[in-house]
Amino acid sequence: MRRWLVLLSFICVLTAGAAAYALVKANESNSEAADKDRLVLLERSIDRRTAELDRRLSRTGTEIDNQEARLRRAGEESDVAKLDRRLRRVENDTTDAVEAAADAGKGLVRIERRLAALSREVRRLK
Repeated sequence: MRRWLVLLSFICVLTAGAAAYALVKANESNSEAADKDRLVLLERSIDRRTAELDRRLSRTGTEIDNQEARLRRAGEESDVAKLDRRLRRVENDTTDAVEAAADAGKGLVRIERRLAALSREVRRLK
């Protein structure tokens, strides 16, 4: 009987060892599967973030191009505004010159009339 007890004890120890070994292996395989799942999730997350960064970089590049174009146009608009102001000054000067010429013409007409009146007065006095 003692032999059978030793044999059964030995079989129980072997069975417990095999069960422990199976649990460790199962845990390792679960751990590996979980690690693989985590790795897949991390790769997907990295892919999404990389795509988002690419989109933002593209938008930023487009915005920079738009700002550069606006700055170029602003310089051109500034030149156009300067030319417009100069043109207005020339138009105003031209208008003033035309008005002055008209006033001078009226003044000449008055002088001619006055001269004619004086000439008639001189003839009458002779």
